[in-house]
Amino acid sequence: MSEKIELKEKLAAVDIGAKTLWDEMDADQRKSLKQEFFILNRYVSNVKGQNRETQEHFILTVNEFFNKYWNDLQKHPKLMWLLLAMCGHESKKVFFHEWIGYKKKKDNKKTKFLSDVYPHLKDDEIAVLSEITTAPEIKELADSLGYSKKEIAKMF
Repeated sequence: MSEKIELKEKLAAVDIGAKTLWDEMDADQRKSLKQEFFILNRYVSNVKGQNRETQEHFILTVNEFFNKYWNDLQKHPKLMWLLLAMCGHESKKVFFHEWIGYKKKKDNKKTKFLSDVYPHLKDDEIAVLSEITTAPEIKELADSLGYSKKEIAKMF
């Protein structure tokens, strides 16, 4: 029986962009990894204790590379791994990834505004974006989109 690769090792491999990991695994390890793609997706999307730019990097790259054609590509596990490994950070640093759980949807004004501005994003992505965006940044975004000062004050 092959040695199990722990989740934190898989997350580290994604962070450093270890595209060759798939070829280095035996059949049992590949089968295990194939069953964990959804779990890896939820972890990789969320990096804790980093600046906003790094957090956005992981959210956007996972969404663009890994999630975009999930239904079409899930029958090709090697390709799924390669796409996930593309989401790693250019610094090749290992980050702490926290599980994005299913929280009750907060129906606050910031979340509603972001949903209207980014209709292509999923609810959990909007929730994460809402969490990491400050009030001044939201107001600046609204201002850049052409909202008047009066409308911004009324919305927030």
